[in-house]
Amino acid sequence: MREISITEVERLNIAVLVLVAIGIVIATRDVMSFFSFVVASAIATLNFRLLKKIIEKLILKKTFDKKYMFFVIPLKFLLLLGVLTVVVIYGNVRVGYFLLGLSTVVVSIIISQLRPVFTSGAQRRQNHGA
Repeated sequence: MREISITEVERLNIAVLVLVAIGIVIATRDVMSFFSFVVASAIATLNFRLLKKIIEKLILKKTFDKKYMFFVIPLKFLLLLGVLTVVVIYGNVRVGYFLLGLSTVVVSIIISQLRPVFTSGAQRRQNHGA
């Protein structure tokens, strides 16, 4: 596995969001399917960004802060769980498209790991010096 940057995953996540949303609009022509996917993908993206900021704070401080480990991270998890619950119960979402939207970050990570397989050897040597 190669090392990937968080900004690369975020960029790919936005690309996956846009491409799949366009595909859903073309394939289904259903506003609720599109809405379900976009809302779930936005929730997953915001969750990824919040987790990135929490980890950056922990790494930059280089100290074990019990407040972050035992208060901020569980609070973020409970907040995310609450938002997901409210959206699913009261949002009238299409569950399949909602789950597809929640998986966009995972798909972005997989794509960023598989990208070198589909690039030419000359380009890989130029980018990584190998």
